[in-house]
Amino acid sequence: MALALPMIGFITWVTGQWLESKFDAQDQRIVAQSTASENQSRITTARVETAEKTAQSAITQAGEINGRLISVETKQTQESAAADRFQSATLTRLDRVQDSIVGLSNAVAALTATLQAVAEERNRSPPAR
Repeated sequence: MALALPMIGFITWVTGQWLESKFDAQDQRIVAQSTASENQSRITTARVETAEKTAQSAITQAGEINGRLISVETKQTQESAAADRFQSATLTRLDRVQDSIVGLSNAVAALTATLQAVAEERNRSPPAR
């Protein structure tokens, strides 16, 4: 019995130490999970910020591309109108060339007929001496 009280004290002290180690281990796990959670939160925040920057950059580039597209469409319209004017002018000139060719052909035919008439006239009448 004399040793019962010190033995109970010793068992209580060992149990207290054991419980203290369990609590310390639990605290360390909580701290580790908290740290991991904070790290994950920082990573997620960084990813969100990167996504926001990328989205903002895309919005800016979309505006620039829209301006370029409008410029290209305007230039295409102007070039199309210029091409239409050129084609119309070229067709008009080709029509004039065709009319000139017909006129020249008629002139050649008239000249040929005149030369044939002169040749026939010479053949009919004997040369004058």
